[in-house]
Amino acid sequence: MRRATAALALAVVGAYAGFASAAPIDHPMPSDWSFTLGAGALLTPSYPGAASTKVVPLPFIDVRYKDRIFLSPIAGLGVNVLAVPGARLGLALLPDFGRSASDANRLRGWGDIGTGADLRLFGQLRLIGPVAVLAAVRRQLGGGNGTLVEGGLTTKLRLLPHLFVTATGTVTWGNARYTQAYFGVDAAQSATALSFGNVVPVFAAGAGLRDASLALSANLRLDDHWSLQSIFKTEVLLGDAGRSPLTEQRLQWTVGGFIAYRL
Repeated sequence: MRRATAALALAVVGAYAGFASAAPIDHPMPSDWSFTLGAGALLTPSYPGAASTKVVPLPFIDVRYKDRIFLSPIAGLGVNVLAVPGARLGLALLPDFGRSASDANRLRGWGDIGTGADLRLFGQLRLIGPVAVLAAVRRQLGGGNGTLVEGGLTTKLRLLPHLFVTATGTVTWGNARYTQAYFGVDAAQSATALSFGNVVPVFAAGAGLRDASLALSANLRLDDHWSLQSIFKTEVLLGDAGRSPLTEQRLQWTVGGFIAYRL
């Protein structure tokens, strides 16, 4: 359970941090390299669609080289192929830990969705002032072997001299392979659930919108090295993801906080 819950937590953070890692750093750099270390925790759903939540301790690691290369457990290993004022285009490889059958009683006896990696193509283009449009395509290599497409808007504002707030709204589409893997129920799984005393009807999940989400993040710089970072994210599961018998609650939310030190 811990492995899959941590994976979900990383995915939640990565939903907005993947774009943030592609953006330029806002403070002057003493060298071409930037290293930031820290720790924190997230309160996040036990699995996509769960009504229960878990507290997940997580490290905060961010390594960057100029405005080109980045590495972190939440944004993966990536490169900005295009990095010009107002526009970003890049590739990243992120870990994908699948899903554990021990996440909830409804999944008991089904077996796990295996681990793998996600190959992500992302882009960002400034529209007007601080508002930018976002787009990304994520292909699972292993795991559910599915494809996700994301699009949305983001803006970053300085509310105080050392307080920055970012708001990001996105809509995510999943192909049939992804949606069936995470939200579908076949006859064997339905029978297994019944053997454990859970009535989970057969459900064929097809391609369509997976969710609409809004993420708010804040970065408060305490000095040249220390900072406090927080996130609040709410999302609504849509389409077959919302109608799935595995979905206990369509409205999902996550909150978390981190303290970080830039070397």
